[in-house]
Amino acid sequence: MPYRKWLGVAVTTGLLTAALTPGRADDPGGPIRGRWTSGRHTIVVDGQERTFLLDVPPQVRPGAALVLVFHGYTDSAAGVRRAAGFTDLVEEHGFVAAYPQGTVDARGQTFFNVGYAFHAHEKVDDIRFVRELVTRLVADLEIDARAVFSTGMSNGGDMSYLLATQPEPLVRAIAPVAGTMMTSWGKGFMPAEPMPVLAVHGRRDDVTKWDGDPDNRDGWGAYLSVDDVIRCWVQGLGSAQATREARPDRAPPRGSSVVVSGWSGAASEPAKGAQVLLYELPDGGHDWPTHLGDARRATADEIWGFFAAYRRPPAVP
Repeated sequence: MPYRKWLGVAVTTGLLTAALTPGRADDPGGPIRGRWTSGRHTIVVDGQERTFLLDVPPQVRPGAALVLVFHGYTDSAAGVRRAAGFTDLVEEHGFVAAYPQGTVDARGQTFFNVGYAFHAHEKVDDIRFVRELVTRLVADLEIDARAVFSTGMSNGGDMSYLLATQPEPLVRAIAPVAGTMMTSWGKGFMPAEPMPVLAVHGRRDDVTKWDGDPDNRDGWGAYLSVDDVIRCWVQGLGSAQATREARPDRAPPRGSSVVVSGWSGAASEPAKGAQVLLYELPDGGHDWPTHLGDARRATADEIWGFFAAYRRPPAVP
């Protein structure tokens, strides 16, 4: 689902090529060991060139984490990179951030294929694209395969949920922003293993609506309410303890608290039992918020802190 227009992001893949310094390998379908640098890259999946952006720290230590950041419908990898704010955190914390670029649908808009009603005839397999991308980055940069995380805005949030529902998820935890689960693959879903989830959603979101759209009145296809989405993941925790906290807004003029609801499962490796957190923004719309109730900490920083709790410490050289 789309971004708000105020973000001012590019909506065509053509503008992506000039977003960062090109970093394409000589052979986009072959081995690229040692050639992953910050910038734009291309690989071939199912005979189709797929592009993505990377933010790579000056030194990638063995066992580093990988954060996948997915853009919204009509948006771009460059757009979500600018809006989300992970770039500075990459150098500070030593993880790698990858921003996959969606393909163009029959309407001429960029998208990830999560099963929208008007994408019924689209054949692109974005799950396969992501698996291929992750496999290469894990092998070439010696990333910890158990420290791959996913976040994204709107359609990118949907994509994060979809990755986590796969029979063998390649992600350790997810943080969807303004995302949802389509009824076609989300209704009745039960995680086989506890999945840490940090969900961010505005009560006034008029695109990905809080109450969902079970009758497909808006044309995206039927999708679950926020409450039903969270219920899916909480059920996967087994016996969960619930908490609820209102965080006063420290950055007027928002003027509204952020309500954080949390559910915790039994203690487990690597650091703590899996948690499901819902950041409810009472006055929030369909956008990537600058912070989640604490103006001293950006949303990206909050998300990384959540991910970092579910990874092993990087190897010391």
